[in-house]
Amino acid sequence: MKERMKILVGVDGSELSRGALIEAIDVAKKFSGVIKVIIVYKQGDDERAGNILKEAEQLLKKGKIEYSLLSILGSNPSRALVDVAKQEDFDLIVVGSRGLGSAASFLLGSVSRQVVSKAHCTVLVVKK
Repeated sequence: MKERMKILVGVDGSELSRGALIEAIDVAKKFSGVIKVIIVYKQGDDERAGNILKEAEQLLKKGKIEYSLLSILGSNPSRALVDVAKQEDFDLIVVGSRGLGSAASFLLGSVSRQVVSKAHCTVLVVKK
């Protein structure tokens, strides 16, 4: 077993992603984990992304967890999460669930569904 659990958390500013981060902090406390928070944002949304990461950082500091933050300019959050998790050998990816309409879900798939199907490691999907 590894000395420290490496946890990757995807955030997007939604209540569900906030819940995912809070759950990841709880897991990190129980398993001596370190957390990396990632946000994928579109061109022109850098200020919003920065604000989301600041909020995440406040939660992490409050939880007294070792962490790092990463923002990626792009349009595919699921691919970014899966790629970073594989490249940096994460043990766990934590994401919030999202309810897309059935047609959109069929055509695109939710971020959480795509991460679950493509990740090399365990994925925790938080529904609160």
